[in-house]
Amino acid sequence: MTARPTPARGFTLIEILVAFAILAVVLVALYRVFGGGLATTARLEKRTAALLMARSMLERVGTDVPLVAGEQSGTTADGMAWTLDIRPAAIIDPADLQTAPVLPFEVAVTVSPAGISPITLTTLRLASQAPPAEPVNPDLNPEQPAEQP
Repeated sequence: MTARPTPARGFTLIEILVAFAILAVVLVALYRVFGGGLATTARLEKRTAALLMARSMLERVGTDVPLVAGEQSGTTADGMAWTLDIRPAAIIDPADLQTAPVLPFEVAVTVSPAGISPITLTTLRLASQAPPAEPVNPDLNPEQPAEQP
């Protein structure tokens, strides 16, 4: 009887090269997914920081920042440019402005972080009218006694 040669066990060089090629394609795809995810996370962190900065500035208007028409701007320590714009809001009839107890102001804050689009928040704030120097009706003045007829 003649002995048959036993087939070689293991992988051929071509099979190993194809396996490495498939592995390389999968690893490149995973690298792109994770790299894109990290870039998105960094961009969202900048956007969140800008949003918090804008909200903080809106909260300061009327307390730390006087509610007076005008524009202010500056740059934060981390390089975000900001603009605060306060202007009278046109929601009260101009004829009623003298007798209105409060004056409405439109407050807009724009924060521009580096590398992403600016964020603008807008709100309305009310400022009390300065009291008149003398009351319109002297009978309503509590400091002066009403005259007796």
